[in-house]
Amino acid sequence: MKEQKLFSIGRAGRICGVSTRMLRYYEEIGLIITDHIDSRTGYRYYSMQTLRDVQAVRYLVDAGFSLEEIKLCRSQGPDALQESFIKNIKKTEDTIDYYHQRLAGMKDWCSIIIEGKAVLRHRGVFNASVIYFPERRCFRYRREHSADEKDADLISEIEYMTASKQNGRSMVDVGGALMFAYDSYGDRMERCVSGETIYQIIYRNDPQMPDTAMYGGFSAISAYHCGDPASINDTYEKMLAWADLHNFRLRGDCLERRVLDIYSTQDVNEFVTNILLPLDEDSSDLKLMHQFETEL
Repeated sequence: MKEQKLFSIGRAGRICGVSTRMLRYYEEIGLIITDHIDSRTGYRYYSMQTLRDVQAVRYLVDAGFSLEEIKLCRSQGPDALQESFIKNIKKTEDTIDYYHQRLAGMKDWCSIIIEGKAVLRHRGVFNASVIYFPERRCFRYRREHSADEKDADLISEIEYMTASKQNGRSMVDVGGALMFAYDSYGDRMERCVSGETIYQIIYRNDPQMPDTAMYGGFSAISAYHCGDPASINDTYEKMLAWADLHNFRLRGDCLERRVLDIYSTQDVNEFVTNILLPLDEDSSDLKLMHQFETEL
């Protein structure tokens, strides 16, 4: 029988691209065996088949398998390997989904910072326009309270942040500007609201997800308020005068998008709030047009 070719541990490591320490560890946990130990020197030698085993282990490590999984799969055969591949495929898909959502959240946050900075460059100049506010699936949190509750908005915001991380969600599942919806812009201006609904875009578009709702799909008068939200009534009054001048019919509710707030700057003078006053008109054609654009 032809004598089997053997490789020293140093040469085996160089051929396989792993350290001798790693080869010893593979042997220690039972992933490979030493084919020959010189009785005089104690040097280890490996066969070509063992080198192939090392490469198989390295491939599975790069594919995301733990050494424990590799040991189990290689001892139990193809069925166990297939089952482990299926499990790791699902794990990898979940990881990709997580980072896609994280990336989307980072892009959305960066976008609203850019939006806010652009608005601040023209602060002091009132500019209203009519926009279409597209419909999106959002995380929804509604809080009722007394009309004279102190710091009601802040309490609602804190409760929202806590609620948005429950039921298996994490902060990367929602993104974009916090949006505070009020049933009446008049009550909002009088500081006598008895509840608000907070929305934020959710990235997992599963219609069965709890505490989510489709929001938007309407035309609205849009303007920005720069600086301390305590003086936001000034911008509301200008918007109402503009709406009256151009004969727009308002729906009665309002929405405030927190473009730049405490999460982006500690300087209240740099806060930017986008106020939306929904119009009492049919926006179905605009909704259809937006649907066509997003499908391109």
